[in-house]
Amino acid sequence: MMEEIERLVERFEGLKERERAETAAILRRYADGEMDLEEVHYTLLDEGLIPMPSRCTMYHKPKRSSEAEEALRALIKERIPGL
Repeated sequence: MMEEIERLVERFEGLKERERAETAAILRRYADGEMDLEEVHYTLLDEGLIPMPSRCTMYHKPKRSSEAEEALRALIKERIPGL
């Protein structure tokens, strides 16, 4: 989940203008703590900003790490203009 969001942030500048605006708005809410990781992930999926998994499989959900989430928020704030 976090890896998909990180990849989106890394390719942010290559997105079309509308996609950049939508992505920035969603990620801003996450970076500000208005959304949790799962909520931002599903919102990005619903908006078509990250690809839907090609196949749904059962997998062990990794434990959440507050340090990893803070690092993701820092990356978002660093890479997305205006945050």
